[in-house]
Amino acid sequence: MSEPKEKDRLLEHRYDDIQEYDNPLPTWWTIILWATVIWAVLYWLNFIPGIGEGKGRLASYEADMKQAAEKYGTAEQQASASIDVAAMVKDVADPKAVAAGKATFATTCSPCHLADGGGSIGPNLTDDHWIHGNTYRDILTTITNGVPDKGMPTWSSVLTPAQVAEVAAYVTTLHGTKPATPKAPQGDVIGPPVPGVDAGAPAEGGAQK
Repeated sequence: MSEPKEKDRLLEHRYDDIQEYDNPLPTWWTIILWATVIWAVLYWLNFIPGIGEGKGRLASYEADMKQAAEKYGTAEQQASASIDVAAMVKDVADPKAVAAGKATFATTCSPCHLADGGGSIGPNLTDDHWIHGNTYRDILTTITNGVPDKGMPTWSSVLTPAQVAEVAAYVTTLHGTKPATPKAPQGDVIGPPVPGVDAGAPAEGGAQK
């Protein structure tokens, strides 16, 4: 009884005297295949804005990001909100905070600025030249946001606001020191670090290049 049935599954197609055997895929596999094909088409139609019923998943993502930015602020705004000039003013007058900043500087900043602040990949921190300003807020902002296009990381993603303030306080102590191999000046000639208007000081220095 089974032999005729098996012969019925042989196809007329032959190649090298080998007759092709009809061996269909399992029904469950075929169902899954077509389900994924249909899902992919629907996904594609909704993925490209202007095609299909949806606005597209890119548009949905951008809308979610916009909503999050409105609720929590952008990454830059969050970083800027963490800048505490008052804390830096306090740390500048606190030897323990300056020492803590020196320790953090040694592990995170010295590879580019050298341990004595003379500069290597990064600029010299001991002279009167400043690229991004010399007020306490300028220094905090530069450390917090970094300078990605120049290779300086955004340290707010690594250091706490307290650590940033300590490092900034230590940086102020480097001005006027004599590094072993000082890097050539970069930026504008402004002068020593100053508290600036945020700390109640006169609006001096802090020029931005």
